[in-house]
Amino acid sequence: MIPLRPLGLGEILDGAFQAARRNGKAMFGSALIFQLATVAVTMAVMFIIFGRFMTDIFDMESSLQSNDPAAMEALGGGLLTLSLSMLLTGFLAVLIQMVLQGALVVPVLRSVLNRKTSFGQMWRLTKPRVGSLLLLAVLYAVATVVAVAAYAAIVVGLIVALDPQDSGSAILGVIALSILLSLPFVVLAVWIGTKVLLAPAAIVVENVGAIAGIKRSWQLTKRNWWRTFGTSFLAALIAGIIGGVITTPVSMLVSFVMPLMLGSEPTTDQTITVLLISQALTSIVSAVVGAVTLAFQTGVMALIYVDLRMRRDGFDIALLKESETGKDDGGIPGSPVPGALVSENSAPYGNTTYGNSNGTTGVETPYQPGNYGS
Repeated sequence: MIPLRPLGLGEILDGAFQAARRNGKAMFGSALIFQLATVAVTMAVMFIIFGRFMTDIFDMESSLQSNDPAAMEALGGGLLTLSLSMLLTGFLAVLIQMVLQGALVVPVLRSVLNRKTSFGQMWRLTKPRVGSLLLLAVLYAVATVVAVAAYAAIVVGLIVALDPQDSGSAILGVIALSILLSLPFVVLAVWIGTKVLLAPAAIVVENVGAIAGIKRSWQLTKRNWWRTFGTSFLAALIAGIIGGVITTPVSMLVSFVMPLMLGSEPTTDQTITVLLISQALTSIVSAVVGAVTLAFQTGVMALIYVDLRMRRDGFDIALLKESETGKDDGGIPGSPVPGALVSENSAPYGNTTYGNSNGTTGVETPYQPGNYGS
């Protein structure tokens, strides 16, 4: 699928498309199932929590206009419930996305040696690493919450210090300073996000934990930050353009057709129902498109990982040796865990005997974190 040597930008992008095309059921099928599951959970929350919240607002409209304390308290409680529900849904989506990203690395790595991967085989090879992928997602979520809390604390401190209640210029000053203060946070987030981009691939391929995966990604991107950022940014841009070209006309069509279904004097329930249905239709289309773009972007991430290992570890030599045997053990190329051990669910592995291309036998020593040679 790719030349077994350090890769260029075009080879990474083309390889990602080829991997998704050759393993459509495993990659696109899994991405579509996970995306639709996320949409189903989100829409369930929208129908139950958001629908009830909007109904209460319409019912309490007169009370809210008169600043009724009971109505304001009920509105605050409903808003808090809705916010917590959406946060939990978003966190669940992050967990699902991380597991899916790790799983999609498997068929891409196998495609490097022209090996196809079935749906079941992909998940069988990913299963032992699901716990580490979930922990990685939790670590990312905690880091994000800490960063947002730190930024919010700084902004609140500015508001208290400047006391802009009686001065329009002070309000503008707080807004301007808040925007300026957000820039270092954004730059830091982009830098760290690029440094840890390859952690899911390292966890799945090299059979390491979440912390070790982050360290490994940090090591691989050392002196290769701009290469990693540029390639991943271009892939995200391509995916965004593809997604926008498809989803924008659909969203416009839905927003045009759905109001026609309301009639001249719609009731509150009809308005909320049409709003939720239009949101569901748009989300389903976005999920289908998102499955395609996610498979492509994960393929790019996996091939960046392969490229950097070739540049740093001589991974291309290891892959050439593995390809010379002409045998597929059903595992992940470059993984310390043979595919037979994963499929048979045997005891923890020790020294593994393998056949060389010349017919002799050698002994592969157990994997040790930090030893990344051929």
